[in-house]
Amino acid sequence: MKKLKYANLNDPRTEAERQEIITNASYYYGQYMDALGIDWRNDPNSNDTPMRVAKAFVNDLAEGCYIEPPKITTFKNVNKYDGIVFQGNIDVKSFCSHHHLPFVGYAHVAYLPGDNVIGLSKLNRIVEWFARRPQVQE
Repeated sequence: MKKLKYANLNDPRTEAERQEIITNASYYYGQYMDALGIDWRNDPNSNDTPMRVAKAFVNDLAEGCYIEPPKITTFKNVNKYDGIVFQGNIDVKSFCSHHHLPFVGYAHVAYLPGDNVIGLSKLNRIVEWFARRPQVQE
């Protein structure tokens, strides 16, 4: 199985590869819970926890590691706009690469257009894609 060199890199995977990662991670998360002394197998509230955690990690929390970057459509800058394009207060929901604990905040993105411009909604998609991976919270 391929491995990401660093926690916050991107290596798009097929659905089958993601499922294999989920299956392997579920097994090892169960062992982790065992090491903590949690009797998860006999607890009806926890007996599916290893699989739920693995699915949440691959399909949500760290999805940006495993999927292609968002498609970014550019448009001709027909009006020759040369001011700052700004999108602020974009919600960021991510998690720390050191402790795997969540953090939230806001991103502010600005750029100076040239011959092309990017729609504001695309800036939100870019931020979301980068947020969905473990990273340094600072």
